[in-house]
Amino acid sequence: MFVLFFSFALADAPPSWWTEDGITRNSALFGRAQARDAKAYEVAQKALDGAKRAVGSLELADALMAPDAARATYLTGVDRQLSVQFLRLQKHADQLGEDYSRMFGAAVERALPVVSAGATVTECTQIGKMEAMLGRGPRCDGTDISGKVAAAIDQDAELKRQVEDLLTIDWPAIALQGAPQTPVALTGTERTVDAAALARLVAGEQLRLLDETREAAIEELGEALGSPDPSVKGPAVAKGEEIRTTWRKGVAAVGTRLWPDVKKKLEKAAKKGGPAKVALCANPVALGGCGVPDATAEVLAVFREE
Repeated sequence: MFVLFFSFALADAPPSWWTEDGITRNSALFGRAQARDAKAYEVAQKALDGAKRAVGSLELADALMAPDAARATYLTGVDRQLSVQFLRLQKHADQLGEDYSRMFGAAVERALPVVSAGATVTECTQIGKMEAMLGRGPRCDGTDISGKVAAAIDQDAELKRQVEDLLTIDWPAIALQGAPQTPVALTGTERTVDAAALARLVAGEQLRLLDETREAAIEELGEALGSPDPSVKGPAVAKGEEIRTTWRKGVAAVGTRLWPDVKKKLEKAAKKGGPAKVALCANPVALGGCGVPDATAEVLAVFREE
């Protein structure tokens, strides 16, 4: 009779369930790993953003100034560096995600039989539309044992060892290798002004419209550019080059109108004690500048006054 009663009690017991989010949210081990890698990713992403801005400034300046084969080759080289470092960072992040998924998944599999004491446990993935809209996670009928599973995997010796091993792996460093470039004389060559920064200040609206047009056109190619099918990706890449060429022509036209006016204003300012003997530098200081003192701040101040 006691055996029969016990059987009925088990049959009526509420089901147990767990969620991946519930486990990772409650696991101190996962939290430690996530905190370290989130910080490392933030640092790498900030460095990558800085590198993108530097290459973007170089690309803009190159388009604004008279064509120069050496400068074009240099731009191609640093742009290739940027692409390689971006792919390396993305590959590291993806591999790390796969490693953590595999390691913690295996630890959960080891913990479930212990925590559930042999009873059936299921992963809960059900979520209503309203809960999803509110940012809530899945919830099922019965008992949520995610916290207990998290506590168990935090004591898993194999998982601890694996996490410690991963935490010793450094994230890829993001750093472009630039070199000083030859300046282009305006009123001289003893000092330089960042060509892109000056153009953004003086002709910012024109350049902004050109940028927006290019970005919108490239965005339309998004899925095709990422396609694994060469017959789809090939034409998209070719279209992307057409869009870039059109942008460069528009930017070059801005430069043709801009630099003669800039030269006149610098000559006028120099007579009043302003910066003199200034050349245009296409290469941002972050990439090595142009090998002579930088007068960008002083030159920009002259044009801001106007």
